[in-house]
Amino acid sequence: MFDWNDLRFFLELQRSGRLLTAAKRLNTTHSTVARHIETIEQSLGTALFVQHAQGYELTPAGQALLKHAEAMENVALLAQEEITQAIAPLGKIRLGVTEGIGIMFLTSRLGALFERYPGLEVELVAVPRFVSILNREAEISIHLDRPHADMLITRKLTDYRLALYASPAYLARAPRLKNRDDLSQHQWIGYVDDLLFSQELLFLDDFCRSPNVTLRSTSVVAQQIAARAGLGIAVLPNYMAKDDPELVRVLPQETIQRSYWISTRRELHKSVRLRVVWDFLLELCAREQGMLLSD
Repeated sequence: MFDWNDLRFFLELQRSGRLLTAAKRLNTTHSTVARHIETIEQSLGTALFVQHAQGYELTPAGQALLKHAEAMENVALLAQEEITQAIAPLGKIRLGVTEGIGIMFLTSRLGALFERYPGLEVELVAVPRFVSILNREAEISIHLDRPHADMLITRKLTDYRLALYASPAYLARAPRLKNRDDLSQHQWIGYVDDLLFSQELLFLDDFCRSPNVTLRSTSVVAQQIAARAGLGIAVLPNYMAKDDPELVRVLPQETIQRSYWISTRRELHKSVRLRVVWDFLLELCAREQGMLLSD
C-alpha cells in the first residue's frame, strides 16, 4: 500500500507538468517531488509519468490513478471545509481575476464586502492570464471564456462593452479620423498575439482589417497607460476608460461586447465563506450594469 501523502505530489506534478513548478507550489525541492513519485510508482509496480521535452505526461496507469486521487483530494477538502466552517464561518478566500476587472473595477468596490462580513479575508489574484480553479490557484475564478469542466459550477457574471480610446495629444498629430475606413492609417496598441490567454482578446480585427500595431502588451492596464501617453489607439473596456480624463472616445458608434464568467469547484460551492464572496460579485455586477454595458 502506498503512502496517501504521495498523492499530493502526484497531483501537483500532473497539474504543473514540471518538477520545478510542482516543487515551488508545494514549497519543497524538485528532488523531493521526484522521490515521492518514484515511491508511489514502486508501490504500484508501474510508471505513472512519461517525461517529454514539454514536461511530464501521465501514462495509462497514471490516468487511471488520477480520478481516484482527485476523489480523495475532494473528500479531504470537504472535511477541511466542514471543520473550518464549524470553527469560523468566515476566513480566507482566494479570488482569481483577469487584470482589467480585478484592478480597475473590483478592487475599489470590495469595501462594502468587508463591511458586511467582518473577519473575511480576500486574496485577489489579478493577473493577465487564466487563473486555474482545477489547479487550486484560486477558489473562485473570473474568466473571459466559459469553462466547461464537469468539476466546476459556472455562471455568467456579466456582459461588458469595449470601445476605442486615444489621447488628445495623439489625435492632434495623427491623420484625420472620421470613420472606420480611416483606422488603417493610425497607430494601434494591442495584445501580444502568441501570449494571449483567451481568444476573446482577438478584437483588433473587429475594428480594423489590417491594424498597424506599434505597441503590444500582455497587460490591459499597460495598454491604457500607453494610450494616455499618446502611443496610439487602444481597445479598452468602457468601465476602465470611459471616465479617464486623459483619454478621448474615438468613433463612439464603434463598440463590441464580451462576457465575464465566474466559476468554482462543485464541492466548495456550499461553503459559507465562498458563497458570501460569490453572491457579492453577482450582486455587484448586476447593480453596476449601467457602467459595464455603457455605450
